[in-house]
Amino acid sequence: MHSSKTGLSVADEKKYIGILFFLFAVQIMSWVPRFPEIKANLGLSNGEFGTYLSLGSVGAVVAMLSSGHLVHKYGAKRVLILSTLSMCLSIGVIAHLQSAPVFIVINMINGGAISAFNIALNAQAFHAQDRAGELILSRQHGYWTLGAVATAIFSGFMVEFVGIALHINALSVVVFFIILGFVRKLDPELIKPSAEEEDNFGFKDLFTSFRIDYLVSAALVCGIMVEFATADWSAIYAKETIGVRGSLATIPYILTFTAMIVGRLGQHRITPYVSLERQIKYGSVIGGVGFIGFILASSLLVDHSKTAAYICSLIGFSIGGFFSAVLSPTFFTAANKRSSQPSAVVVGQMGVVNAILVLIVKTIIAWTAQFSGSIAIAMIIPGLMLISVAFMSRVAKDL
Repeated sequence: MHSSKTGLSVADEKKYIGILFFLFAVQIMSWVPRFPEIKANLGLSNGEFGTYLSLGSVGAVVAMLSSGHLVHKYGAKRVLILSTLSMCLSIGVIAHLQSAPVFIVINMINGGAISAFNIALNAQAFHAQDRAGELILSRQHGYWTLGAVATAIFSGFMVEFVGIALHINALSVVVFFIILGFVRKLDPELIKPSAEEEDNFGFKDLFTSFRIDYLVSAALVCGIMVEFATADWSAIYAKETIGVRGSLATIPYILTFTAMIVGRLGQHRITPYVSLERQIKYGSVIGGVGFIGFILASSLLVDHSKTAAYICSLIGFSIGGFFSAVLSPTFFTAANKRSSQPSAVVVGQMGVVNAILVLIVKTIIAWTAQFSGSIAIAMIIPGLMLISVAFMSRVAKDL
């Protein structure tokens, strides 16, 4: 697909996609540092909150089954605009909720909207990657992580001064209009609706055309669980286990994602010297062992020195973040390369398998934390999964 005369340069397309990844993260991660307040508003235990949060994956799966085909059939623009609206509205509503059943429903809608936006944006990034003739997905995901950190710092600051409803609602309105502006700028290069007759997908075709790349799917879920577990549990761990105050509880999360930014934005500098396959093979072992070791050390030190426990937790979460940084973009690129289907469809199908596996693992982690009474013990699970990626590193061989 080449640029038309009125089209964007490749540099502009990459820049606008990077900005959209950044804004996407700002919106969807804005409420994460306020999880302790949302949990309190809803009156839920750790196990209940973790499980209800994971149910967002149900909405995500429905969206992923269909969104790739919708992008292919109707074009990226419609999917991006509708999903942005749904995402901003649902997160805005969650800030006001005190009913667990309503939270479950709105969280599912939010999960679906996030997935639809994610698929459309990643498919557009593959389009830019093909035009650029180089691997850019890792850097684009780096901008996403930059947004996640920016919003974590901002939200950590806001926790002390502004109520959750005002903070989340004002941010959602602002982000909605900025995203709309950049979607408009990208319009000349956005994936257009398919003109081919056979692309009239029926409901049945969603399932008959479904392909699972088992090796890439297993590698992906094992590679990203440290990132998910950190997003879900690091603030609660710092606040409830170590006993630090609200604003400090977001620091482990911020440091982890800062480490991921360094990893993602710097990957292209390392690749000429160390192959992607070797980066993944050795990095996953170092990351997993470091993550488990320091988090366990942190929980053992709590009774002796709160400061030492807190520092160990910061190191553990950061090591996990740095060494898992390049896994997700690399495995998505591998899946796209290994498949003959349109990139939006590949991203969606990978996402479905991933979301189901993530839902299962997140639930296991939540109830391990509940029954063992220790979030540190629950963190061993994502750490071991990261180590196991070393055995699946061959998927990156030909990238």
